[in-house]
Amino acid sequence: MIHSLALAFDSNTRDTWQFDEEPPLPARYFSEAFDAYRLEGRVLPAARRETQWPRLLAIHGARSDYTKLNPILYPLQKRGVASLSFSLSGHHQASGMKREATSLNHNLQEALRYADHLGPHLHAVLGHSLGGALALKVAQAHRASVKKIVLFCPALYPEEAYHKCFGAPFKEAISTPFGFLDSHSLTFLREFDGELMLIMGEYDALKSTDFGGIAGRSVGIANVQSKPFDERRVYSAIPFEVIDAIERSMTPQKLHKLVLPDCDHAIPSWLRANPTRAHGVANQVADFIGMP
Repeated sequence: MIHSLALAFDSNTRDTWQFDEEPPLPARYFSEAFDAYRLEGRVLPAARRETQWPRLLAIHGARSDYTKLNPILYPLQKRGVASLSFSLSGHHQASGMKREATSLNHNLQEALRYADHLGPHLHAVLGHSLGGALALKVAQAHRASVKKIVLFCPALYPEEAYHKCFGAPFKEAISTPFGFLDSHSLTFLREFDGELMLIMGEYDALKSTDFGGIAGRSVGIANVQSKPFDERRVYSAIPFEVIDAIERSMTPQKLHKLVLPDCDHAIPSWLRANPTRAHGVANQVADFIGMP
């Protein structure tokens, strides 16, 4: 359990952070040992509830670390929602590991280790992109306590992709159109007795066929008309059919969807550039997960 860990006021990985930003209240840090490497976890205590242990686990996406989620976790902290976040191996300098040396399955085992620190107190999981796929797996493993899932433009992967090393093997495993439909997470969502909040950028999960692509694949980089006579370049990393499959796996009563205007896959960047809107999103997330 997390209260048995040696929590420190200083991070051992601060010089490698993607974003060096002070939280509203001082964070606590701890180091977690894996087979041949260590990863850092961060606890953001809740405002006015500094002694309350987190009930929310937050998982970042690819090519980033836990600081990428600051624009949503910091406003949540102000709102009184404590969180536990951590950095995944292979996606940042602090792990000391190249992406090709790890895999999605290794990342999942890391996420499950941190989730275990919260034990039965784990009430909600939050994930961005690749972290969204992991959040679904964590929720499935902790279905007895997890009742709320918050996904920011989530990825969904075929089961075989979990055991492929990042790089060419992983890319090949996820390249088959509609391959993600064999994800066990879709079966889990159909059986899930909690609720899901899906937060999407307006220009993510675009239909690939509208841009001359193949159904069941992502659009990637594309030019769109954001306003009359105003064309902009966007990044649509998630296939339209991934979000459609997730939505179809939930009953309308259990699904809550929020679309962020003029935003693509880079939701953390959008939140960082729009702090007022970020606080509004955080309020909706806090209300959804019910803490407090």
